[in-house]
Amino acid sequence: MKKVLVLLLILAMASMAFVGCAPKDENSGAGKVGLIISTLDNPFFVSLKEGAEAQAQSLGLELVVLDSQNDPAKELANMEDLLTQGVDVILINPTDSDAVGSAIKAANDKKVPVITLDRGANTGEVVAHIASDNIAGGKMAGEYIIEQLGGKGKVVELEGIAGTSAARDRGQGFNEAIATSDIEVVAKQVADFDRTKGLSVMENLLQAQPEIDAVFAHNDEMALGALKAIETSGRNIMVVGFDATDDAVASVNEGKMAATVAQQPALIGSLGIDAAKKVIAGEAVDAFIPVSLKLITNESAEGAAPAAVGKVGLVLSTLNNPFFVTLKEGAEEKANELGVELIVLDSQNDPAKELSNVEDLITQGVALILINPTDSDAVGSAIKAANDAAIPVITLDRGANAGDVITHIASDNIAGGKMAGEFIIEKLGGKGKVVELEGIAGTSAARDRGQGFNEAIATSEIEVVAKQVADFDRTKGLSVMENILQAQPEINAVFAHNDEMALGALKAIEVSGREILVVGFDATDDAVKAVQAGDMAATVAQQPALIGSLGVEAAVKHLSGEALDAYIPVELMLVTE
Repeated sequence: MKKVLVLLLILAMASMAFVGCAPKDENSGAGKVGLIISTLDNPFFVSLKEGAEAQAQSLGLELVVLDSQNDPAKELANMEDLLTQGVDVILINPTDSDAVGSAIKAANDKKVPVITLDRGANTGEVVAHIASDNIAGGKMAGEYIIEQLGGKGKVVELEGIAGTSAARDRGQGFNEAIATSDIEVVAKQVADFDRTKGLSVMENLLQAQPEIDAVFAHNDEMALGALKAIETSGRNIMVVGFDATDDAVASVNEGKMAATVAQQPALIGSLGIDAAKKVIAGEAVDAFIPVSLKLITNESAEGAAPAAVGKVGLVLSTLNNPFFVTLKEGAEEKANELGVELIVLDSQNDPAKELSNVEDLITQGVALILINPTDSDAVGSAIKAANDAAIPVITLDRGANAGDVITHIASDNIAGGKMAGEFIIEKLGGKGKVVELEGIAGTSAARDRGQGFNEAIATSEIEVVAKQVADFDRTKGLSVMENILQAQPEINAVFAHNDEMALGALKAIEVSGREILVVGFDATDDAVKAVQAGDMAATVAQQPALIGSLGVEAAVKHLSGEALDAYIPVELMLVTE
């Protein structure tokens, strides 16, 4: 026993030493990230910035945003400014893929990691690049024009800022596509991703070219400028853009622009923050993190749906719990797939913060709010605020006791509690003494899991010798279990309403040297590993990623006018060794 205690002490000291030398503690909130934007005079990059800001707030990171005003010299000055401020990671959206090299090398010299967003860099070392596949997007636009023109015609290509990866790659994809047809590019001219320049360049091209059937612009700003020139000329020319900005989507829906390739700038910004957080925590990130694209047209209901959906908010009870991190990731993946802009906010297990988050989303004009309540009673105020603003609400994992929601998506927690109880009955032969560690008082998950568990053991001779709240928290699960172990000389099993409490309890039991069966709920990665190692007896497997994914699917269906069931169940299963 002494050897075990000595080993645990050594491990604890080593753990503290490691934390001391780690880049940043994941939960310290001390991470400082710089974000350099090529220009904030373009709605696309404003949306990218807003996505980054929302995610930084959600993850507790300090974010410093600087605008390069499309000037490489200003970009370098911004980089030097951030290095002076001592940021941990720099996200940069380059003004020019060649010119940005000097700025990135300055960060490299200071050992500050760099992540590029939307546009790549041709020199300097970056840890990751997050962007849409611009070559694929250019091909998508070219193939659409080929289809609409029947494979023949004359087109104009308005190019973005020379030297940027976005301009190069979109042009490459477009030209590769039309090379398979009889379409001729009669003019190709730079308009610097700018609406005013798109207008003036197109005015000149209209005078020089008597026959133009279509225009492909490397972004929506140039496309909208070209459209204005075409409308003034009275000619009938198809215009296809790239980015799916609000103005462009509105133009497509009105039948003015023919199409736009839908990027997700807010998601690029959000994923940038996610990657920065991982880098700060010492985690590996992929060298390229792709963001999906799709074509939005007036004719295609599938393509138009995301534009009609608008922004969706996701308010999570806490991101300090692996279960809800996984739920968030499932929602983000589905939003990415469906072309939905998703804004994620963390309530930090505080009902007041939860209400503030909902008010923030209302101010941002979201079309629908997905909410995972901190407390089934307290969340009523937040839901009523959304109701008053006529914004539909969907609850995830935990229900709400007040306010109007259109659907609730969750596991059947009562059935899951029964599953855990029946497993313990079987393992103990129908007799014994058990402890129940309860989740946050007032949450539907705690209430329902407890109800199912107690209904199950009521059919046996098992006695609950202690029942105590540990707030779904691992540290509290540890401390509560330590106290119960001192007070209860005989305990045969523990049922915890979630895996975090179960793992905390398991730690206390291991230190005590007693043999006690532990069953959790959620099947988080740590819990499944503990089950496979033979430390925990079982965990009830929820599917948090599926809950998040179904939440986004339900949001899209509702906003598209489809009916939803009042309750959407997610299946459970018991994970044992």
